[in-house]
Amino acid sequence: MARIDDYKESFRLASIELRKRDPAAMAETAGVEVSGSDSSSSLRVPFLGGGYVVEIGPETDVRREDGVEVPLPDKILIAHYLLGAAGGRTGGELITFRQIPDGKFYFDAFQRRARDPFVSFFGTNGPLFRKCAELMGAKPVEGGDVAMQFDVFPHIFLRLILWEGDDEFPPEATILFDESIQRQLPVEDVAFMSGTVVYRLIGLARKMQAGV
Repeated sequence: MARIDDYKESFRLASIELRKRDPAAMAETAGVEVSGSDSSSSLRVPFLGGGYVVEIGPETDVRREDGVEVPLPDKILIAHYLLGAAGGRTGGELITFRQIPDGKFYFDAFQRRARDPFVSFFGTNGPLFRKCAELMGAKPVEGGDVAMQFDVFPHIFLRLILWEGDDEFPPEATILFDESIQRQLPVEDVAFMSGTVVYRLIGLARKMQAGV
């Protein structure tokens, strides 16, 4: 597991690279809004239905529009999206995590971070999955017993597909991506992004179950 110093260094390096880029060109390829001057620019980045602002300048940072503190790993993911955005979805083939370059190497960690917690929590409760996904802005798609598509960033989505378990068969799930994701994010970011979606779903479900 990455240490806080590793996260800080990763964001520092991403911040340096952001300051080298043309904000307007970066905003266009990422599908986001840009404002500001040559010395200090702001990019508004939709991320899982929320509004985030990336301030690029002497003190580059990422903040949420509602004032809630942004975890450092989320800041890194958003920065990496801006740096890697390929300029639109290809509308092409759906792929699994294993098909992403180096995905086989990280596959076990990906399963533990995203797929396994999802199946463990929602495996026998497809309606709860659907309801929580809809609260996060996801849309139903074809596949399994319940399949939902999450627009994580303007040009990046993932699909969570669930086959519910019963007395005879255990639950199963898969996570799919547009093939363009392999050109937009490092494989470690894809794994983190998938886990983020899953844990937000679980967090919503727990609040609903607790009547919060």
